[in-house]
Amino acid sequence: MNAHCLFPIALIGLASCSQPDVQSTIELTGASPHLLLLVGDQDEQDEDFIAVLNVDPVSNTRGQSLGSAPIGQKASMVHHMEYTAPPKGEPIFMNGHHHELSLIVDFSDPTKPTIVNTFQPPEPLRYPHDYARTGSGTRLVGFLRSEGDSPNPDERTSPGNHGGIAEYSIDGELIRSASAAAPGYAKAIRPYAFAQLPEMDRITVTSAPMMEQSWADVVQIFRYSDFELLHTIDLAVGVDHEGKTVEGINGAGFGQHVLPDGSIFLNSYGCNFYHLTGIDTDQPKADLVFSVETDPADDPTKIRGACGIPLMIGQYWVQPIGKKEQVVVLDISNPTSPTEVFRLDTPEGFAPHWMGKDPAGNRLILGAELGGEQGFYMLRFDEASGRIEFDPDFADYRSNSPFNLFRSKSVGYISLDRETWPHGATGPAWGHAAVFFDGR
Repeated sequence: MNAHCLFPIALIGLASCSQPDVQSTIELTGASPHLLLLVGDQDEQDEDFIAVLNVDPVSNTRGQSLGSAPIGQKASMVHHMEYTAPPKGEPIFMNGHHHELSLIVDFSDPTKPTIVNTFQPPEPLRYPHDYARTGSGTRLVGFLRSEGDSPNPDERTSPGNHGGIAEYSIDGELIRSASAAAPGYAKAIRPYAFAQLPEMDRITVTSAPMMEQSWADVVQIFRYSDFELLHTIDLAVGVDHEGKTVEGINGAGFGQHVLPDGSIFLNSYGCNFYHLTGIDTDQPKADLVFSVETDPADDPTKIRGACGIPLMIGQYWVQPIGKKEQVVVLDISNPTSPTEVFRLDTPEGFAPHWMGKDPAGNRLILGAELGGEQGFYMLRFDEASGRIEFDPDFADYRSNSPFNLFRSKSVGYISLDRETWPHGATGPAWGHAAVFFDGR
């Protein structure tokens, strides 16, 4: 019997304990059996840890943890990992943000994830954020800051100088690094997400803050072969539905993907969308092509909208929008004129941020913004129409109130509110990022 359903008889009619009877209209096309997480201990009394969940849709124990391993740090602010699992046999890079600790993790045995190496930022860079695997198996790492003061005299972040990028071997050995500093910028450039164009010998890097108070709204182009910074391009301020300029909605270049023609489509955290062209020329440009209307931020150090980590699936751009509690799907078959085709509302209080696609099929994993990460949603995506649904193969409760009274399970939800994990009884946890993988 489900432990959540052991209520006094007088309360039986007040609680909903059964699995939701929901049928999906989107057929599952395939599924990886495992989900890899970097997990934070909720009360910060125990170490943060790596966890592997069973997400096999035909398993009777789906949603349960198969293996977990402490990382040797408490309150690390578990954050980003690579956006997709690397090829079989390779470890994956991830980080605990507060301690600036990068982890290299062997997850070849889902029951025994293992940290094989760690590294700290190369001087003078600070605060790693994103990781991207190159075609040769090295990893690009973006660092949000460097030693010294911010070029913005009003910013109190310390250290707060321009960030930079670095490249590491698969074993975590530093190969090279470069500063993102560009002349004439009164705000620090904070390297965020990478896009790679090896046939052009180019990488592009967006700029967005994490805990910082100011940032430059730009995208940069580096030559990969020697890490020389070639261009720093300002991102135009957004417009509303009438085409009027709306200050504050360029708001930090964020996620980006390479299109089939070698151009790049990207979003800003402020929910603008840009088409970057001419990347291998002397005059690259980033054209503003779409904006999602959002409410203004109530704090000048915050960004409106909160358009997070996107996916590109065929002709569709799948965009989580934290402050709207929605996932929006755009058709970008014409990247100069995107059109919205679908919106999915997430349950109240769940602010979507991270997205990952199952390489074996049409499932997506959806994570939340900082502060609402006690679980993830499993989704199904219709690659023909761009529709999204919550996956009925999963359902769980979204809070830890006593006995879960007056509530039913939330379809698609995978909760991290559990007392015991394979490495011990460390209690409820939270997670920001997740990737699918097979048996390795």
